[in-house]
Amino acid sequence: MYYLADFSSKQRVEPGNFIFTGENGPWEVVMDLDYVRSRINNDYFKKSPPLNSKYLPFMPIKNCASFISLGEGATPLILSKHIGRELNLELYFKLESQNPTGSFKDRGSAVELSIARELNVKGIVVASTGNMAASCSCYAAAAQIPCFVFVPEDTPSSKLSQAISYGGRIVQVKGNYNHAARLAEEVAAELGFYLAGDYAFRVEGQKSAAFEIADQMYFQAPDAVMVPMGCGTNIAGYGKGFKEYFALGFIDRVPRMIGVQAEGAASIVNAFQKNSRTVEALDRVQTIASGIAVSKPLDGVKALDAIYSTNGEAVSVSDKEALEAQYILSKEEGLFVEASSATTLAALMKLCRKGTFANRRVVCVLTGHGLKDPAPLLNVAIKPPTIYPEVGDFLKLYENSFFEGKTLAFFDKEEVIFAENPTRTELVQYVQKYFNTKLADEYLKHIEDTIAKFLKKGKPITFSDFQDIVQDVLETSNRATERSVTVEDFSVQTGKDIKPTAKVTVNAGGVRYEASASGVGPVDAVINALKEALTQRIDFSLANYSVQIRSQGTSAVVYAELKLTHKGVVSLGKGTSPDIIQASIEAFESAYNGLASRAE
Repeated sequence: MYYLADFSSKQRVEPGNFIFTGENGPWEVVMDLDYVRSRINNDYFKKSPPLNSKYLPFMPIKNCASFISLGEGATPLILSKHIGRELNLELYFKLESQNPTGSFKDRGSAVELSIARELNVKGIVVASTGNMAASCSCYAAAAQIPCFVFVPEDTPSSKLSQAISYGGRIVQVKGNYNHAARLAEEVAAELGFYLAGDYAFRVEGQKSAAFEIADQMYFQAPDAVMVPMGCGTNIAGYGKGFKEYFALGFIDRVPRMIGVQAEGAASIVNAFQKNSRTVEALDRVQTIASGIAVSKPLDGVKALDAIYSTNGEAVSVSDKEALEAQYILSKEEGLFVEASSATTLAALMKLCRKGTFANRRVVCVLTGHGLKDPAPLLNVAIKPPTIYPEVGDFLKLYENSFFEGKTLAFFDKEEVIFAENPTRTELVQYVQKYFNTKLADEYLKHIEDTIAKFLKKGKPITFSDFQDIVQDVLETSNRATERSVTVEDFSVQTGKDIKPTAKVTVNAGGVRYEASASGVGPVDAVINALKEALTQRIDFSLANYSVQIRSQGTSAVVYAELKLTHKGVVSLGKGTSPDIIQASIEAFESAYNGLASRAE
């Protein structure tokens, strides 16, 4: 039926435990294609719709009746509505986000967990950057096998929540994916657990996607298939799947395999550019595409083989290109995918600029849903404005052409925009350049004032800062609210293991008030002091407080939101500053004055 072999030497191997990979390179499953052929009725097979269980004859499953399936596979292959025409090619998208846990990993997990149950293992261990954790935990739950998941400590919480809900036991590892992978293998060896992940049996599940593409194209292979590469296992699966279909006569050629990586994690691309068959590990990876942020691809040599053997190519794209492609997919095709998935379209657009693939049939594999990791896109999003529930507020935005501007801005976050106060003309030009919109004078005045405050603090305005300032203004200045209360000054005394004390000076309706209070932290102390100063005016309470820091470094800009309530009336205030206390005070002023104007 099948045997295991070292991928590079092609020599048979015999595992001594449940770890199906070698010390010096990956293993592979070698299927007996004559045996596979004997299990297939060609006429029936070609008429059957794509479904993962349809391809069981191609898989190393001994007991097909106990195959663990949650309806994975049979994912849509959608013809592009707009992008393909713009690129002058016949473009399709393979939506692997339609698998049970929202990513392509489910195909391999179904096979791996079926194998694990056949072997009667007592536990599963897996290393992951997110999607694998969710998928293995899900299928382990279906197989009723305990699953222990090792993840880098910066793994997106949106992915961890899935694994936790499926009963996966999460262990966060200080370091990157490769540190987690090494630990998982050591634990599997020590406890006799099955090591799941990008190893020999997973490829046997992933290759079913290639079968489906051929089936969905009525057994006509595309000219090229674009696949994101992290560990390289998925593109290895596609390559193997198309080759097996070709060997059995279901397609008349094997498409070119185009592997795509992020520039900040491009170890396989680096090897391809050197025409090498080996992959050198990277010292570090740096990319927003968390799903493919791998420094040492476990199946890198398999990925290279899939590329070389099909006359394919390896391409890297920048984070900016990936985010732009992610936005284009959503806006033009209605497909919301994670940034790692969007790298395939980004690479395709780059290749098409060189004239590659004109009038060709190309498939972009979209490996995971955008809800898996929305943070990268949110970090470049222009936040929507907040208005009072009145038509006039909306009309003010609408008539000022606010909605004709951009919803996302793709620029270098750390680029310095203003090192000194801009003129009004310069400000108008920059708002148009970066946000493609025109703003009324009241908005521009607020932006000018905020920039001046930043510069007084010694903080030059980067693009990230400018974006926060503009967004803050659009959210808080759309309606002129009389500022009956302003915080004229504040001071905070604190130290190590000392409860902070704050003093504030507030101008309320022309009357100056001073108050002091303590709190568990500096911001809490300031807010308590403001409550004390204003207790005679409105009896309000703090309903919510949150802070976002969108850029990096100790001088990063703080974006504060604060919600106050009074007798059922709610007011949300927002503030932006490189100083967290000042940002919080601005948010308080905005919320309090909004509350006062509606409560009176």
